[in-house]
Amino acid sequence: MQDIEKELKDITGLISLPEIYLKVRRLMDDETSSIDDFANVIIVDPNLSTRVLKLVNSAVFGLSEPVDSITRAINMIGIDQLHNMVLGASAMSSLDLPNEILPLRPFWHNSLYTGVLTQQFAQMLQLERSDRQFIAGLLHEIGHLVLCARFADHARETIMVSIQSSRPLHEIQQQLLGFHYGDIGAMLIANWNLPTELQVLIRHQPAPATAPAQRSAVALLHLAHAYAGQDIANNLVAAEDLVAAEVRAMIDLSQPQIEECLGVARSVSREIGNSILA
Repeated sequence: MQDIEKELKDITGLISLPEIYLKVRRLMDDETSSIDDFANVIIVDPNLSTRVLKLVNSAVFGLSEPVDSITRAINMIGIDQLHNMVLGASAMSSLDLPNEILPLRPFWHNSLYTGVLTQQFAQMLQLERSDRQFIAGLLHEIGHLVLCARFADHARETIMVSIQSSRPLHEIQQQLLGFHYGDIGAMLIANWNLPTELQVLIRHQPAPATAPAQRSAVALLHLAHAYAGQDIANNLVAAEDLVAAEVRAMIDLSQPQIEECLGVARSVSREIGNSILA
């Protein structure tokens, strides 16, 4: 499978984030940048401007009066939230990879839910950089998109074997391909020069016990991924029934706390989806 791995590296190297995200990130790295600087970047992209305004005017923020200014909108949501939104929108546009296996819109709705839920878990535990947990959740399955779009036959084979054997998909991918979707996602994240911490979260999400660091954070992402894959609206599953005991032991959350996070994540991810996926 070395030929596939080489081709995969070549493909991920060609998938880049758009210039508008790079401009936002450069502003974030510049201590002298102002709200107006960010607004001037966003305003030139009508699609992104519309998404920002829709998000600020959604129930997520619960404002009493509508906001029609990008500058005020950024003041309301903050630079970190703006960065997350631009990164999310940029990743979605860069990974607009049509395929016959994985419909894109449901995929991104699921990813948004996972991101919001992971962030809620992190906030419940008062972990630092809970915003990074959101991005990790949003991007944790992007390896599937690359695999399904560029290596459809291999993707179908691993899915079929996983279903027939009742074994996790990442284990089958590792066995048959020599890597799994987390590895692909981490490779792409590295090519985008995003933080190493994100690479660790995304690479090891399928198997938190293998993480060399940040095991608790990886376990939270793993738990959110598990819940996102369930029909939790009508059948609330206990964490003990969703993840392995060794993973559950890494997560200091009670079932009532988990259920509280689930309730918030459902409504917030729906609102964000109406803005980003419109």
